Amino acid sequence: MKAISAETPGLNRVERRRRDTRARILAAAESLMRANPIDSVTIQDITDAADVGHGSFYLHFKSKYEVLVPIIHAHAVSLDQKLQKVIPTISDPAEVMAMSARYMARMIVEDELWKWFLRHSGVPSVEIQKAVGRFSDRDFEEGYRSGRFKVNDRIATRDYAFGGLVNCLMTAFDTKDPIQLIDDGAELMLRVFGLSPVEAAEIAHRQLPNLEDEL
Repeated sequence: MKAISAETPGLNRVERRRRDTRARILAAAESLMRANPIDSVTIQDITDAADVGHGSFYLHFKSKYEVLVPIIHAHAVSLDQKLQKVIPTISDPAEVMAMSARYMARMIVEDELWKWFLRHSGVPSVEIQKAVGRFSDRDFEEGYRSGRFKVNDRIATRDYAFGGLVNCLMTAFDTKDPIQLIDDGAELMLRVFGLSPVEAAEIAHRQLPNLEDEL
């Protein structure tokens, strides 16, 4: 999947040109980084493939690693859109949170670009959270508002859980059974949100809905 910007009404010619240039850079960078070792891809390679100058690249990004953030974000948005076709049928915020986290984590461990991004990009975790965290934030807030999640400090608990899932993913990359570790991580997340160990385990290890048609 290429990270291509959607049409935005009301932009003037300069704004459209900037948007289109950014979209070409993102598409070229993702294509190159999926076809070659990421460390070997240079900004020159990206600008050549996108047919833009270095100056245009630096108007949008400080480094080639920053290009990965919107690419990753586009993948997260795409998966979330597919999940939103299933989530309205689920009434329990805890199940929604666990299902979203489990699907997102499965996508990450199966994608070499995500793996490299988390391991080697040097992008601060706050940027990673911006890329994928708004979906988990939305689901967490629903559970918190409804009273399903019982926590003393909403912000600290949310950030703690997100950090734990990222570390779980980093470990899962090198295990023989990453799916088991992901589901165990979802279970721990639900326990942090105030669910009992028994209920958290049952929800986090339920069979996931079939998203084959959507994915």
